[in-house]
Amino acid sequence: VIFARGGLPGSGRVWLLLIPALTSVLLGPRWGIAAGAISGLTYVFFTVAISQEWVAPQVQEDLTALAPLLSEGGAFLLVAVILTLILWSFSRSWLQALAGADAANRRLQAQARELEETNERLRRQTSQLQATAEIARAGSSTLDPDKLLEEAVRRIQMEFGPMGVHCVGLFLLDETQRSAVLRAASGEAGQSLLGIGYAVELDETSTVGRCITYRQACTALDVEEETATPETLTTPRACSEIALPLRSRGRILGALSVQSAQEATLSEADIAVLQAIADQVAVAIDNAVLFSQTEAALEELQAVQRRYQAQAWHEFLSRKPAAQVNHTQPGAQPVDEAFLREVRRAARVHGRTVATSRPPQDTDGRDTAPQAALGVPLKLWGQVIGTVALHATDGQRRWTAEDIALAETVAEQATLTVENLRLMDETQRRAAREQLTREITDRMRRATSVEDIVQTAVDGLFDALEASRTFVRLGPAPPAQEDGEVDRKPEIPTRITS
Repeated sequence: VIFARGGLPGSGRVWLLLIPALTSVLLGPRWGIAAGAISGLTYVFFTVAISQEWVAPQVQEDLTALAPLLSEGGAFLLVAVILTLILWSFSRSWLQALAGADAANRRLQAQARELEETNERLRRQTSQLQATAEIARAGSSTLDPDKLLEEAVRRIQMEFGPMGVHCVGLFLLDETQRSAVLRAASGEAGQSLLGIGYAVELDETSTVGRCITYRQACTALDVEEETATPETLTTPRACSEIALPLRSRGRILGALSVQSAQEATLSEADIAVLQAIADQVAVAIDNAVLFSQTEAALEELQAVQRRYQAQAWHEFLSRKPAAQVNHTQPGAQPVDEAFLREVRRAARVHGRTVATSRPPQDTDGRDTAPQAALGVPLKLWGQVIGTVALHATDGQRRWTAEDIALAETVAEQATLTVENLRLMDETQRRAAREQLTREITDRMRRATSVEDIVQTAVDGLFDALEASRTFVRLGPAPPAQEDGEVDRKPEIPTRITS
């Protein structure tokens, strides 16, 4: 209608431009391109139609009149307003999209930073848990408390050093339970303090003292005010300190001291990990101490057993003549008793197998026949109770490892057999003694008077011990004198058997 009324110079071109712009904003770019193509084809169609006079525009002769100007101006203003509104709406949507994208980008950056911090915390926690596990493993495999403390200090310094920790110390209570002695520390200052035997009192003047006294973690934000905290010129000044108790089985063994060059450098999670490490160290130290005490008790028990074995064997051998068995092959050369005695003595003194040979000349330079001997001790619970000596007059004889192993095996079995025989003899003697005691007791219970009881006891002891004289004394206890001495006047024997 617009092209038919006004022709190509009219306002139709403006409306054709408005259609693709409006379609692009409302329906999207693809529909806008399609609308632009349709507008272009429409303009071409009307151009051809007007040029071929298929359409005759109703053009007014006076184009300067007010009505055409108002019509064209109104159309232009309407199109301008519509385009302005479209561009304003589009720009507002674009700005909103940009703002949303910027906010999303900031959220993504914050989430990325949070994720990175979380990953860093997880890495630190994993490393700290690994350090805790390694310290626990070292505590289960190391029974030396000093090595365990050094390993714990090294791991703590390595894990927490990047966070500002510059000094780590482990204190253990002394025997008086009144002070804590530094047993392991990191850094040159710690090593120098170890050399002088540094210790802190269990009072309010130090973080370590308060920690052990109150059995809980204690912190100090300014260690310069801690009178018990040493300072050196070779290490950075400590700004803060935390002390954690070493707890094991309800007891406090000491404290773990961690000094930092920064304030509040350790988080709650770090403190929890340090407390776990301190507990692991305390349990390991307690186990090592218990193991040492068990070893000492075992050694004492073994010493008592050895003394008992020695006494039992002494009594056993005193009741029997010295046992010695010799076996000599027919036609063998005479045995050099002095040479064999020397071999037996060496095996008995050193407590191990002795393989030796005598040269063709003795110490006096006289010619002798070359001989070889093998002495094996009979050992029971580390005590030598006898020897086995093998003698060879063949000077070329060399005792091989198989010979020595066979001799030691036979000697071990012989020792066990002899010990079993001794135990059997001791058991029989104890059974006989108990039987005799039971018989005497039974006879005493059948007695009807005190004199019969005493007489039965005297007769039983006389027969059992084969004594030449046996007597029993009955009477009140001697009165105590003023000076504390006891009257030693003998009582009159009630029954004597001789």
